[in-house]
Amino acid sequence: MTPSGSLHRISSRCGAHGRLFSTAHSGAVLRFEEMTGTWVVFSSGRSDRPKQTIDTSLKTRLSELPDYVKDCPFCSGNEHLMPNVLLSINNNSMRVVPNKFPAVAPLDNQFQHHESQQFLDQNVVNNEVPAVGFHEVVIERPEHNDHIATSPDTSMARDLLMAFRERGRTHREFDAIEHSVFFKNHGSTAGASLVHPHSQIVSTPVVPVEAQRLQSLALEYFRRNRVSLYQQIVEEELRIFQNMNQKSRVVDVTENFLAVVPYASPGPYVITILPRFDCTGTEVENGVDCSDFVSMTDDLLEECADILYSCLRRLHRRLDEPCFNLVVQTAPVPNRGVQASLHSSAFFRWHIRITPRLGAGAMAGFELGSGFFSNSHLPECDAAELRGAVEQH
Repeated sequence: MTPSGSLHRISSRCGAHGRLFSTAHSGAVLRFEEMTGTWVVFSSGRSDRPKQTIDTSLKTRLSELPDYVKDCPFCSGNEHLMPNVLLSINNNSMRVVPNKFPAVAPLDNQFQHHESQQFLDQNVVNNEVPAVGFHEVVIERPEHNDHIATSPDTSMARDLLMAFRERGRTHREFDAIEHSVFFKNHGSTAGASLVHPHSQIVSTPVVPVEAQRLQSLALEYFRRNRVSLYQQIVEEELRIFQNMNQKSRVVDVTENFLAVVPYASPGPYVITILPRFDCTGTEVENGVDCSDFVSMTDDLLEECADILYSCLRRLHRRLDEPCFNLVVQTAPVPNRGVQASLHSSAFFRWHIRITPRLGAGAMAGFELGSGFFSNSHLPECDAAELRGAVEQH
């Protein structure tokens, strides 16, 4: 293990606009992201292009808001505006409630034991199945202006991960559920409709396309190379980091988790948090399935909260409370549906991806027309800046 205290000792020769001064990166380059199957164009020179349009959106910082807003349904004292609490954590500091405007209808006994593929009509092009499942809101704290990145300790991050895990486990008690998405939208640019800090959980009777795609990419890599893509990423990123290399993409590291800016990051300052522990075939380490987020033990959850808290604080300090999306990508429910034929722990690993949303234009005509992403920041330079955003007390 490399101690996180050595993070700041890796220097970087990144200059203005995130340039890394080496012949290998003197011009535009294309990088392929194995985890997501996407190509990214890196061209630091695009940072200098003229810009006549402006972003007219108003940024609301939580620090500028009061801790209570009368008409906010999530604020303490306004519990009557919300549905019944499904889960309470840390003396009611964090609550999970049903979403009043759900994307999927609440699952009931009618569909409790159905298998979603039975609804598909194989003889037509246009298929539909009942949109049932669970859509819940995690109210992260009673205060309107609280933020994980500015909280005094890791308890808010820990409570959030615990809420995700516990509700994910509860949803699996229904045979119909095949997958859960755990996510947080912070700020208007990231799609948040309410300012009060909150996250969401959506569990569905079908495996979403993105989850299938990530699994397929990882499985294909495993078939070609006879090794887990995720284990390869962990080992390579740690090797570069431990050599104190300026090209390191590591943001933070603990005994069991690694936070990196992806090799082909789709945008500036994206961070992926990966488990370091490996599971081979059907074996699991200490009863934990490294492909399945909800199998995480309390000890691992506490450690994961530490590195999540660290990453969010670094982003907060470097980017002045950015809007961001946080998504926990986990394997579909094991031993259910098509997943019953797979041992995901051999080739897939659950992970957290934090994507800052730094303004309009991230997906424009070129990106939509080509399927490429375009990034004017080199990941190595972003990682160096985030490592430098060390704790200040």
